[in-house]
Amino acid sequence: MEPEAANESRQQTEEAKPRSFFSRLGGVYLSPGETFREIGRAPRVLLPMIALVAISLLVGYYMSQKVDLGSMMSGQLEQAVESGRITREQMEQQVAVMSKFGGIQLTVGSAFGNLLIVLIVAAVFKLISVIIGAENRFKAVFTVTLYALLAVSIVQYVVTCLILFLKSPGELSASSLTSIVASSLGALISSLAGDDVLPKFLMRFTGWIDIFAIWIIALLSIGYAAVSRKLKTSTAAIWLGGLYVVIALIVSAIGGISLTAGG
Repeated sequence: MEPEAANESRQQTEEAKPRSFFSRLGGVYLSPGETFREIGRAPRVLLPMIALVAISLLVGYYMSQKVDLGSMMSGQLEQAVESGRITREQMEQQVAVMSKFGGIQLTVGSAFGNLLIVLIVAAVFKLISVIIGAENRFKAVFTVTLYALLAVSIVQYVVTCLILFLKSPGELSASSLTSIVASSLGALISSLAGDDVLPKFLMRFTGWIDIFAIWIIALLSIGYAAVSRKLKTSTAAIWLGGLYVVIALIVSAIGGISLTAGG
């Protein structure tokens, strides 16, 4: 009986041992429910945080080298020259400075912006958990959010870098970075029928209906349910999806107000 007891104890120890970072990351793609439940038992944030920041830094730097920041800045400041607010010499000086620091801002902003998004999303869902009576630990929610965003971002970054590789710097501008990968309904409609086929508010809103956004919401719903008590995946999906739609509507409306005021 003693050898059998020893074997059972060894098996329990192996099952309780947290999986490696790469095993967890691969599991998010292949078996998210099981992987997130394992993450909930032993949440670890350091390695996924480092990976998210490092990958975002590399992609941000690559984007800053491919995007023609100088041309974009010149276009923005040309109106100030025409109106007499600045001279052309001043414009050239500002373009040189803004081009240099614009690349740094794009690189650093890509990395730490993603980390800030993870923190905000995890904090918001923790608040939602309190409201609906779900029980979970913030560290587990935060770790799930890290892995979900990291898994989707890797795929999105690979596709983005492949497209950037095929384009010359002159074809790109910072204003077009968000539409490099045509993964949203708005981008599809725009490519098939033009930008003016729908009212501008609807075009902005359809830009939020994005494959990668839907994928993240699905992963978060599975993950949050896996690390929470008294929470179903469908309930998490309703809350996350509903909140996303509200944000999309507000931002789309504010964009219209800003354009009207600017006109």
